Amino acid sequence: MMVILLAYSGKVTNSSFNDAVTSTDNVLQVKDAPLFGAADNFVVLAYSTVTNQAGVTTITGDIGVSPLASVVGFPPAIANGTIHAADAAAAQAQIDLATAYTDAAGRTPFTTVTGDTLAGLNLPPGVYRGGALSLTGTLTLTGNATDVWIFQAASTLDTSAGSHIILGGTAKAANVYWVVGSSATLGANSFFEGNIMAYASITLYSGASLEGRALAQTAAVTLNDNIITKPSP
Repeated sequence: MMVILLAYSGKVTNSSFNDAVTSTDNVLQVKDAPLFGAADNFVVLAYSTVTNQAGVTTITGDIGVSPLASVVGFPPAIANGTIHAADAAAAQAQIDLATAYTDAAGRTPFTTVTGDTLAGLNLPPGVYRGGALSLTGTLTLTGNATDVWIFQAASTLDTSAGSHIILGGTAKAANVYWVVGSSATLGANSFFEGNIMAYASITLYSGASLEGRALAQTAAVTLNDNIITKPSP
């Protein structure tokens, strides 16, 4: 069995990062959805409701809502996976999401994002922290398939219409994590890479695409003619 490990010199805690098969307590392991535990198969997860407001949103992966059970707009939206509405799987996924969120939000050491703007940056792997993170234009993440990026937004994450993230080298969306202290919003016709863990809500405006996950702890996920795909490991 091959085990791929990424050396890490910062704070490590015992939680969803750890997997006895693929990692030890002093590394960030690289595997399919290393943070998420029972939330692994969920591409969209909400506390109150998942709503497709307009268009034919297509989701590849499971959808969950817990503790409430409202899933609206499917169809015309297409779920290429299982919809879990207030069942045991969705409840456990929310528990594991909360653990992953706390762990990722506490990762150190970090680099402060100047002015909270990600526009025009080409970032190597690491932990990046800001207040209200924003993206207009292009953000490039350059690394290899075993590299990890964690972005910690103390409040919001907002991307503008037409913005996009480019993965350079062999970097993978599965290894990009966005920890958002309140709500995340992806602008119309934007393209986003990585796993969004928002404390409150997540909204994707018309035509926005996400390779990753939209996971909301205490509020809703709102969709509008989007494409969301589970990232490959």
